[in-house]
Amino acid sequence: MMIMKKLLTIIILCAVTASAFASEPADEKWTYRVSAAYYPTVPLVALPWLAIGVGLSADQDAGETSKVDFPPYVSLEGIYSFNTRWSLGFNVGYCGLTAHVYNADGTEKGDPASLVLIPVTAVGRCNYLYRPKVKLYGSLEGGIIFSPDADSDVLPNVQLNPIGVEFGQKFFGLVEVGIGLNYTGVRAGLGWRF
Repeated sequence: MMIMKKLLTIIILCAVTASAFASEPADEKWTYRVSAAYYPTVPLVALPWLAIGVGLSADQDAGETSKVDFPPYVSLEGIYSFNTRWSLGFNVGYCGLTAHVYNADGTEKGDPASLVLIPVTAVGRCNYLYRPKVKLYGSLEGGIIFSPDADSDVLPNVQLNPIGVEFGQKFFGLVEVGIGLNYTGVRAGLGWRF
């Protein structure tokens, strides 16, 4: 009976202290990030629109010029961490492009043409390095991209971000390098874990 009490005491103590010796840090499971990708980041899906819409509408022989406004690609992302290596989540983004054509005298010719793209993707992420204040990772996004302005259908969407860095803990900054239909280039942002 005495051995049973000692064994039960050891088991209870081990169960209570197991979380202190676990290999995973006691980080929060959910991470929310807001980020923006800046010029020269152009969504690859917009390139045909830029080439056709801007190129055909400006008459170079008449001295007309064209200009495209590239506001940043912005996104909101929620990620759930299963462990220190793997995470899965969702991403919703926004990209609006506006093309202007100017006459030879500098006045704008007609109304500007605009294209709004809204990508919605699932995000899979693998952490290469997981430290309390620095995380190095890669991610792959897949989903759809659509435009509320255009008459086009919903298109498949893929984004590869082979290198990403988060620096900070509960409140953090991020920088990613990516290529895909959402953006191509570098994006930076802020995030929060809880």
